[in-house]
Amino acid sequence: MTRAVSLKIQIALLAILIAVAAAIAALTLPDAVFSARDALFEASLSQADREALQSVRGATGQCSPLYNATLDRLGFAGWRMNYSFVLGGVVIAVAGAMALLAWWLAAYLAAPIEMLARVVRRVASGERAPPPVIPTRSAEVETLAADFASMTSALRSADDDLRLRSAAIAHDIRTPLTVLRGRLTGLREGVFRPDAAFVDGLIEQIGWIDHLVADVNALSDAGQAGVGTREAIDLSQLVGGCVDALRPELATAGIALETALDPGVVISANEGRMRRVILNILRNLIRYAPQAPARISVSVEAGAACVVCADQGPGWPEGDPEALTDAFVRGEASRSRATGGSGLGLSIVRTTVNAYGGSVALTRGASGGAVVTLRLPLAG
Repeated sequence: MTRAVSLKIQIALLAILIAVAAAIAALTLPDAVFSARDALFEASLSQADREALQSVRGATGQCSPLYNATLDRLGFAGWRMNYSFVLGGVVIAVAGAMALLAWWLAAYLAAPIEMLARVVRRVASGERAPPPVIPTRSAEVETLAADFASMTSALRSADDDLRLRSAAIAHDIRTPLTVLRGRLTGLREGVFRPDAAFVDGLIEQIGWIDHLVADVNALSDAGQAGVGTREAIDLSQLVGGCVDALRPELATAGIALETALDPGVVISANEGRMRRVILNILRNLIRYAPQAPARISVSVEAGAACVVCADQGPGWPEGDPEALTDAFVRGEASRSRATGGSGLGLSIVRTTVNAYGGSVALTRGASGGAVVTLRLPLAG
């Protein structure tokens, strides 16, 4: 495979080549024109005159008055040319030739860029097909084409993800809207009575829509965590506060949660966003592992802050647990609200932690149950 050369180097070399070629042509062509003229003049002479001219030239040289007088006697006046005009003509001819050469070389160098520009316009108009291979020997264009192919692939994935999310949001919103329409229609037709239980049912459906919208906004906000304001956060204090806030729910779910929080584990992040991360993990624990003992710990491992939440519940569903961190993915396929939330909780966790330079791992415990591990850079 031919190694690509920098476009700057190619342009510089071509410019030097054209300049050198033009200089050589300007220096040599005028003499070549006059030499050709002299040869043609001598060829037009008779044998005797040609021999006489050569004899004088050999004896006195081309610059002697006798040689010039001999030229005039032989009719050379009509063959004389002005050197400035000859030089000007040569310069014009060389400039035209170099311009054509430069145009051809520029078209050769620009062809891959023009091809890439056409592909960019197609992608801008909505096409997401993989771009064709751009034939080029320019390192910059080769890198640009590779980066553009990666960008197109990312756009294609983003479009697919947007369609999936739109379908999921439409599905989740349609269900409570259908319930609301049915109950309000029944109320109008006298099927239902507008008592407290009926109103509570309507409020529950509206609350679900509000919950979904809040989760979608939280996911969007999580993606901006990396560019938001940060502060030094004692991770153990943050986790301890979240556990205390959910003690009633944990007790209602029958979860005996053990804590092991090492002091002085400090990270740089936004406290509100990190609190949302920890609360989402604990709410998943309440929803999916009721009546099961669990443990959450904060420590420093391998130079990073580590939060581990492990339970002895039913564990992750079959398949790769990491898939559960994708948006709108639940442990079951029916999307029923009875078996889970919006499917955004773990996605918010992963997006937020990744934005702070950390990682999230979902694994199965050695003796069963589910394990969520967060790793975050330490502050400073």
